[in-house]
Amino acid sequence: MDDERPYVSEDERWRAVQERDSRADGAFYYVVRTTGRYSRPSCGTRPARRENVTFYDTAAQAREEGYRPCRRCQPDGPGLREWYAATITRICRSLAECDGCSSPNFDELAREAGLSRFHFQRMFKLYTGVTPHAYLTDARENRVRHELAVAPSISEAIYRSGFRSNGHFYTVIRDILGMTPSSFRSGGLGTVIRFAEAGCALGHALVAATDDGVCAVLVGQCPGDLREQLSRRFVHARLVGADEAFAALAVRAFGTADPPEQGRDLLPADILTAAFRQRVRQAIRAEPAVVSVCFA
Repeated sequence: MDDERPYVSEDERWRAVQERDSRADGAFYYVVRTTGRYSRPSCGTRPARRENVTFYDTAAQAREEGYRPCRRCQPDGPGLREWYAATITRICRSLAECDGCSSPNFDELAREAGLSRFHFQRMFKLYTGVTPHAYLTDARENRVRHELAVAPSISEAIYRSGFRSNGHFYTVIRDILGMTPSSFRSGGLGTVIRFAEAGCALGHALVAATDDGVCAVLVGQCPGDLREQLSRRFVHARLVGADEAFAALAVRAFGTADPPEQGRDLLPADILTAAFRQRVRQAIRAEPAVVSVCFA
């Protein structure tokens, strides 16, 4: 019913305009009669006096009354949320393709997006739930796992992954893989892996860990498919269902890792999944005692 929709009453609409609420963009438009222009609720122009403001359900209605679009918020173009989502998507694609040997210049990425460094970082996290650096970390960790699976040797995988030294590689690799590189390449031979799964905002998720840490975070729609993926990835490992403590930790991690509302319906699924994986790993790493108890 109409009265169940948000931003129907004039009081709600005026409050949204005063708060520059981007969630109201597209729900209605407002006209400032003294300027003759119509705007989005999130428009950053100086607030008008209430008695000079009229609300319209659509931009077309405002145009039919002879009003012109605001030059600042451009209400006939993509919404502000859509613009941010498109900008962040483009940046995520750039980070995912970043050469492992080089580090992106986040100041330059912000300038290319037309944002300050602070605003860039803030909006990226608001929409994805992670910082640009954390998103880059997920991309690089995926590259390491891929290269270890396909490269003819560990040394070649280190080189292809962009590590500048073997020492750095072996310092961080157990935290990335949850096991040694040789164990990973052998399909988890001689390794015990505990896993837990539960529903999440993206469908269904599974997290697996050894006594060294997280070795997999998988997301999909079918629990059986995720277990099959885990079995194929670690074909020689012993897979064991999680105990109560680790299962509870997984549920907490999935809950805290759910995509933020701002970007949930606007960002591509692969970007939401990458951010989700990184947030789950962060949550699990924050409670190492729970993981180690599973293997006591």
